[in-house]
Order: sequence, then structure tokens, then C-alpha cells
Amino acid sequence: MEKLFGEEKYKEIIALENESVNFTGEELYQLGFAFFREENDDKAIEYYDKALNKGYTKPHIFFYRGLSEMYMKKYNEALKDIDKAISEAPLAEFYYEKIRIYKINKDIVSEEKTFLEALSKAEQKDDWYKKIIGIAGNYYYVEKKDYTKSEEIYKDGIAEFPKEYSFYTKLIKTLNAANKFSEANQYFDKIKVFYDNKELPEEDMKFKNLSVDEFAWKNQFVNVHRYFDKPKEMLDALYVVYLIDEKGEKVERKFKIEKTIQIEKKDPEFVICEEINDGHRTFPIGFKNDSFTLSSLRSEIIRILNKEIK
Repeated sequence: MEKLFGEEKYKEIIALENESVNFTGEELYQLGFAFFREENDDKAIEYYDKALNKGYTKPHIFFYRGLSEMYMKKYNEALKDIDKAISEAPLAEFYYEKIRIYKINKDIVSEEKTFLEALSKAEQKDDWYKKIIGIAGNYYYVEKKDYTKSEEIYKDGIAEFPKEYSFYTKLIKTLNAANKFSEANQYFDKIKVFYDNKELPEEDMKFKNLSVDEFAWKNQFVNVHRYFDKPKEMLDALYVVYLIDEKGEKVERKFKIEKTIQIEKKDPEFVICEEINDGHRTFPIGFKNDSFTLSSLRSEIIRILNKEIK
């Protein structure tokens, strides 16, 4: 049994069910887990119960019984079992599934309480813990608009996982939403080092930019991406801006803040352009250099969207 379990041969374990009368408590747990992996939650719970009756009471048996109960929509029973597992081993994975139950039940108060507890008490700082950081940071960023709390969570996440690049972009967006542009730029410079060293995920390396800001226009969202490479030639872009359609499914309009020719020092170094079906449109809006803030860029994009500038 132990060998089969280690090799994840769950169908072969299930085939031994008729011999289960002689199984130890741990072997009964393993049989229950095999049924769980084959999506038979009734049978999984049956053998978890038998394992418990034989004195096998390690935390993960309560956790997995709770998972089966969750999939069977027995949420109260699931919470009791997962709470039992957490009380004995406060692992991030256990907290994550508890959060998921509250999310399913739309119990936002309990969900928030649970992820805050997880961030302070979870014993292992693993991938599950990273997921909880993402849930908590996004909750305060999107739902509460509490950018200070979101900032705190992502900074703690970066301190714990300095190579978790997604936390940088989320922190940058949070700082920009709070109009902390200088600090956001500092974190952009940090992640640019990862880009220069070719350490970022393949998609970020491919597109050579990072999502740094988003804001609402009417009932649509505008996403702002900043390029890692400093513009050197005419038409090189500093930012690309996407207007997302009302369904949030595709790009409706695409703008770029591009480098232009400066005839005189007083002329703008960057202009706003739009990619259109038959080519390229340049708006009569310029920025003297690349030191303009995202606040200024937001204002000008909104003016364009409102047809104040043509």
C-alpha cells in the first residue's frame, strides 16, 4: 500500500478495497484519499471515518475530509474539519481552502478574517501562502480601495518572496492608484533589473512591458503598461494604453505614448498616438520629457475618450 500510495497509483489502491478490513488506520486513510483523487467523495469520507475510528488522527485527514465535504456542498461540516486541521497544523493550504469556502458562500467578513489570520499565523511560507497574499492584496485593492493595506501586504510578500515578480506589478499598481508615483517608479526600477537580467516570466520578456496602472472610464477600464526599455528612436514607445470593452473581454482602443522629433528644446519629446484600422493617428498632446506623472497621462487619455481632443 505504501509503495502504491507513493507512486500515486490510486486505481490500484482502490482495487484493494475488499482487503480493507485488515488495513491499519493509515492505510484506511490512504484508501480514502485514493477515492478522493478519483472524485468519489462519499467513499473517501467512509474510509476517512474508518481511519479515525482506528486512531489515525493526523491533521491532514481532517483537512481532506473537509475538502470532500466542501465538494459535496456540506460547508458547515467542511469548516469544522478544516478548523480542526488548522488548530493542529496551521498550514497555508488549509487556510486557503477555508477562504475558498467563505468565497463560495459570499461570506466576505469571514473571508477577510481568515486570510488576515493566515498571513499572521500560517507556519509554512509556500506557494499556498503566495496565493493568500494575492487574494488579500487584491481584496484591499479592488474591493475596499484600501491602497495602504494592499501596499502593506504586497511589500510583506516581496520581503518574503523577493523573486515573486507578480507581487511587484501588483504593488506598483497599488502605489500608482494611491498616487505614490515616485515610489511606484522605484519598484519599477527594481523589476527592470530582473528584466535586464532576463529573469522575468516568458510573457513579460516577450512583450517588454509591465502593467503599472488601471483606471475606470465610464463603465470600462483602461490599462496602462510601461515599457522596460527607454525610448531612443522616433516612434519608440514609453507607455501603451488599452481601453477594454464593456464586457472586459477584448481591447477596444490602443494608444501609445511615443518618442517624437524635437526641433527645438521647447518641443515635446513624447506624443499620444492611437493605432487605428487604416494606420496611425497622432493627437495634439505632448509631454516635454518622460518625467510626466501617470496622473497627467490619465487626464489626457480621458480627454481623448471624452472626445475633448480630436
